[in-house]
Formats: sequence, structure tokens, C-alpha cells
Amino acid sequence: MGPFSAAPHDDILVLLVQVAVLLCAARLGGEIAQRFGQPSVVGEILAGIILGPSVLGTLVPMLGVWVVPQNEIQGYLLEQVALFGAMFMLLITGLEIDVGLIRRHARAAIGTAAGGLIVPFSTGLGLGFILPDDLLVDPQQRTIFALFIATALSISAIAVIAKVLIDLQMLRRDIGQVIMAAAMIDDITAWTMLSILVGVAAGATLTVLGVLKAVLSVVAFVIVSFTVGRWLVRRVLTFAQDRLKSSEAVLTAVIVLTFGWGAVSQALHLEAVIGAFVIGILFGQIPTMPRDVIHKLESMALGVFAPIFFGVAGLKVNIAGLFEPRLLLFTGLFLAVACIGKITGAYIGARLSGTTDHWKALSLGMALNARGAVEIIIATIGLSLGLLTQDIFSMIVVVAMVTSLMAPSLLRWTLGRTQISTEERERLRREEQLRGNPVSSAHRVLVPIRLRDDADAATVQTVEA
Repeated sequence: MGPFSAAPHDDILVLLVQVAVLLCAARLGGEIAQRFGQPSVVGEILAGIILGPSVLGTLVPMLGVWVVPQNEIQGYLLEQVALFGAMFMLLITGLEIDVGLIRRHARAAIGTAAGGLIVPFSTGLGLGFILPDDLLVDPQQRTIFALFIATALSISAIAVIAKVLIDLQMLRRDIGQVIMAAAMIDDITAWTMLSILVGVAAGATLTVLGVLKAVLSVVAFVIVSFTVGRWLVRRVLTFAQDRLKSSEAVLTAVIVLTFGWGAVSQALHLEAVIGAFVIGILFGQIPTMPRDVIHKLESMALGVFAPIFFGVAGLKVNIAGLFEPRLLLFTGLFLAVACIGKITGAYIGARLSGTTDHWKALSLGMALNARGAVEIIIATIGLSLGLLTQDIFSMIVVVAMVTSLMAPSLLRWTLGRTQISTEERERLRREEQLRGNPVSSAHRVLVPIRLRDDADAATVQTVEA
């Protein structure tokens, strides 16, 4: 076959059916989840699980032929569509990172994030080392596997956390801002660790030279991105806004830069999604970034690509296999280690960094315990790199779903018991008076969410400087 040879006709037909069915089912599943007050990602993954071999693929084999890839070409084509979903999700996540917010709550946020990373990373590392050999792809790669499990269990989901805080009207509270700042630090740190780990995994074996090479690749990529890259992004967007006549010029420039950064990170063996995350942070620091462009990106990401990505992730989950008593036990162990490590670590970190209120510290732990979409993206990377077996992948997806389901009720319970100080009450009163004045605050946290009604697909909450 030549380089531009078309894929077989039947495989293209299957791809079109897969995309249509997965998008429709995932959107419907997300809608149902939202109506029950749950993150839409849970419904989107469940839709994929139902369509996959766990349920309909087994009960109605004729349907499975049209939804579940039957050969390498079909799987490859669907994975490329899913990759766009992961890249757009990480682009949106990067846009949420507010450096100013992190600076304003640095002490409490850094302490909480440190505890919420160190403890679950340590417990996850221990879990990775005690799992039996038959759950590993290659027992000789146990150290890399254990590091990957530790990283996957350390991360938090900004979008899920922000959605819960908005629903509870807590985003403008001091505790809400500390939670968001800590979650951002969590995400940045965990993705940096993952970048290094992916670079190490690209080598045949774990060596000091391999680790050093991976660390240097990540450091160089980050430094160049936040120096030369920041300048380049500003110049390109300014040129697109001022010199080009097309109304979609800025959107095109953003997407070109996103894929360009993804290509660079992929060339460095860091995965394309890492580049999308970094460029998202750079875009988020540009005050002149048109809001309509951000809304269009969110519409593409949350309305098309993300549901397909999570639907595909659901197809890969073998829930039926996890009901085997031994695997069910390990799934419960994964969930327990993830929850206890994250909640305990964030709680200890919050108390050590000066949070005297028990319920506030516990709220920080409960909030950061939500894993959601980001953990599923990490699990997908692990599966594609050959670091995870299908069973371990399924266990991590279950952890992501259950912790996302737990977050709203647990946060409602703990946040309802936190006390508001006179100082904070006065600040909120002033904010209420200044609401509607665009000059009253220069710092914003962009939170992409999918609401339960027919409102916009994104809500912008303003946080006082």
C-alpha cells in the first residue's frame, strides 16, 4: 500500500458507524448523569461500557461487530479520533490553570497539594510493587509500572471539582479558592511526573541515563515553552487578530499551535497530550485571548471529541471480568488506596500548612479525591504504551468513576460544616456590590462545565485578586 492509500471501504464504514453511535450514546449518557447531579464523564464512560464487550457486545454480538473494533485497522482509526478528544480535553484543562490564583493562596494550596501528592504517590507506589505478576504486562518492568500507578492515583480532576464548587456556590469562598489552587498545583505536578515517566518508558529498560534523559527532555520542553513559546504564542495570536481578515483566524491559530506543541512533545517521547496541556496554560495567561474562541474550543472539546474519547475508554473496560472474585478484591484495594491516600494526604498537608479548621482540611481532601477524566486519560496512555494490562486499566477507570460519583455528596457534607469568618463575609459582600463591574477584578478562573439545563457550555466565575 502507498502512503496515501485509502483504508479498506468496510473499515471506513465501521468507523463512521462507531463515531455516530458512540457520540450519540455518550451524549445521552452524559445527559442522564447530569440529571442525577453527577459529572457527565461518568455517563459517557458508562455508555461505552454498555456498548462494549461487557454488556451489549456480549448479549448482542451483531451490535458489537459495528461498535467494537474487530481488527487492527479499525482500532487504529478509532484511536486517532479518540486522541483528538484527549488533546482537546488537556487543552481546556490547561486553560483553567490560573497562576494568579495559585500565588494568592500559595501557602495553603502548596501544603495541601504536597500532602495530596506525596501520600497517594507513596501508597500507589507500594500497591504497584505488591500486585501479582500476572496483572502486569511485563514483571521485569515492575518499577516503571509501580511509578505509573503511583502517578495515576496522585492526580485530581479540576473540572469535576470546579463543577461541584459552582453547584454548592462555594467557588468564591476562601475554601473554594484554596481547593482550586491546590487542584491546579496537583495537575501541573502530576503531568510533569507523567511526562518524565513516559520519557523513561520509551526506553527498553529503567536506567539512570534513561531517567536523566527523560528529566532533561521535560525540563527543556517546559523552559522553552514558557520563554520562547510564550513569546511565539503572543505574537501569533496578535498577528491573527490584527492582520488576518477571517473571523476564524484566531481559532485556527490556536488549533495549529496546539497540534504543533503536541507534535514537539510527541517527538520528545512525552505524548502529544502533554504538549496540549502546556500550550493550554500559555493560552490561559494571555489576557487578550478572545472569549468566543475559548467557547468554540470548549464546544468542540465537550460537545464532540471528549464524549467520543470517553466512549472509547468505556469500550476498553471489561467490567464483567472484574466480577471475578480475585479481580474484584484488587479493584476494591485500588479504590481504597486511592481514596485513603488522597484524602489523608491532603488533610495532613492542609493542617501542617496552617488550616486550623478540621472540616476545612477535610473538605480539601474530599475535593482533591475526585479523579474524573484526567485519570482516564492517564490510564489510556498507560494502555497504549503497553504498561497496563486490560484488567488494571479497567480498575483505574472504575476508581476514576467512583471518586467522581463520591465527590458531590462528600463535599456537600464537609463544606456545609465549615465556618465563614467575618473578614470573608465582608469580602463576599463587597464582591456582591461590585458584581457587574468589569474593572472590579482582573483575574478569572475559566471552568469548562456541562450544565444540567440549556445554559451555556461554560461558566466563567470571577475571583477577586
